[in-house]
Amino acid sequence: MSLLNKNRYLGKPLLGFMALLILLTGCTDPNHTNKETDPSQTLVIQHATIVDVRSGKLVNNQTITITKNKISHIGNSEDMDIPDFAQVRDAKGQYVIPGLWDMHVHLEENYKNAFPLFLANGVTGVREMGAALTNVDQWNKSIQAGMTTPRLVYAGLTLNGGPADEAPHMLYLKTEEEAREAVRHNAEIGASHIKVYSWLPRSVFLAVMDEAKKFNLPVVGHLPVEVRASEAAQLGFKSIEHLHGLFIATSSIEDELFKNADMSDLIGYSLAEIEASQHYDSEKANELFRTFKEKEVWPVPTMVTYFNMAKTEIDSRSKYVPTAVQEYWAEVIRATPPEQTELMTAINSTTPGMVKKLSDAGVPMLAGTDSSYEMTNFIYGVSLHDELEMLVKSGGLTPLQALQSATLNPSRYLDREQELGAVEEGKLADLVLLDKNPLEDIRNTTSISAVVLDGKLMEKQTLDQSVKTYPVIQVADTKVEPE
Repeated sequence: MSLLNKNRYLGKPLLGFMALLILLTGCTDPNHTNKETDPSQTLVIQHATIVDVRSGKLVNNQTITITKNKISHIGNSEDMDIPDFAQVRDAKGQYVIPGLWDMHVHLEENYKNAFPLFLANGVTGVREMGAALTNVDQWNKSIQAGMTTPRLVYAGLTLNGGPADEAPHMLYLKTEEEAREAVRHNAEIGASHIKVYSWLPRSVFLAVMDEAKKFNLPVVGHLPVEVRASEAAQLGFKSIEHLHGLFIATSSIEDELFKNADMSDLIGYSLAEIEASQHYDSEKANELFRTFKEKEVWPVPTMVTYFNMAKTEIDSRSKYVPTAVQEYWAEVIRATPPEQTELMTAINSTTPGMVKKLSDAGVPMLAGTDSSYEMTNFIYGVSLHDELEMLVKSGGLTPLQALQSATLNPSRYLDREQELGAVEEGKLADLVLLDKNPLEDIRNTTSISAVVLDGKLMEKQTLDQSVKTYPVIQVADTKVEPE
């Protein structure tokens, strides 16, 4: 969750704020692995144009044969024999891409809305970054009851420092021994990675990194404010969320800021980042970016985060968001002071430049949104397409690079490139059929005709029918509660 979000809600109870315990190891797909598949199940997608996300080439008139839940064969449609018992889907004039991943989400108790929205938007996998244990129990019960969900990768309890608040997804650590115990606990409950937060003391962070190596668990999350990005990268920090700390790390005043800036709270840290952005040091930046590539550190820009939070009205597409949530958003928008909106706007003005510098340096990135109903104007699934568009229009990525950030790059990050991330023989059949070419315009990722999840075809009509809709409210139309 973003730094400014916590400041936004200081002094207010959070609605179902996030905590997470892992019940299964690795990249868990409970909705798929617990179901038996008919051995004779074969799906054939004919006359499709495959988007090769490695090269950016289009391969026309292809037939994709899916047996059970894997792509068993791909070939020219004119040369392919179709089994008599196969389910056949004509995809003439359509484009096939790998299923999309949102690499930073918070499901919380909103899974009944979130799962159908993700799938309707072609998101076949998500990296969940914090939810309460009770929420995890709810997901598992629904999955066991037959609910269809994207593939899920879970984080463990988030490791933080500073004074404890009411966030049930966090462990507040003060000592190195507490840190080691927290890592061991997350390992015992099956965490696939360890997430740290902004206020974790440097000494505790070092203990976390050391202990996590013993369990082969990558450490990800917010770069702690006491830790330099260069040090974290050398230690093997795997993903940096929201680009936190990168402006300071690439500035000529990094030493001065670490020595003199008051970064003990959210506002101070954000102001330090903005000031640092005005003192960009290309030599330092290039050295850091080389380290990122060498050590495989993955930035997750979440450009859409502050963009959404800076909006002064509820997004017109919020028809997919429950009315109670929209009303909560209206309350938050109304209560947000102008200076905080200005600060978020300032952050929005600096982030695209950093994204472009990372891209120009050849640093691969992951597409993530920070989607959560706790923050305003996030719509599960929809926000990922907004992020992809912003990566291209503001961050300077090509449509192919943006597409890779939600397909090929997540598979590499997850060490599952043999199974996911491209439309290739032998891979799991998670696919999206589009009416328009996403390499011409990244917004075409929204032209969804059908989705294939784990070998199962879901047409757009079926996907749309699974999504609930609600009236969109206006901030001015909501009641102001008397003080």
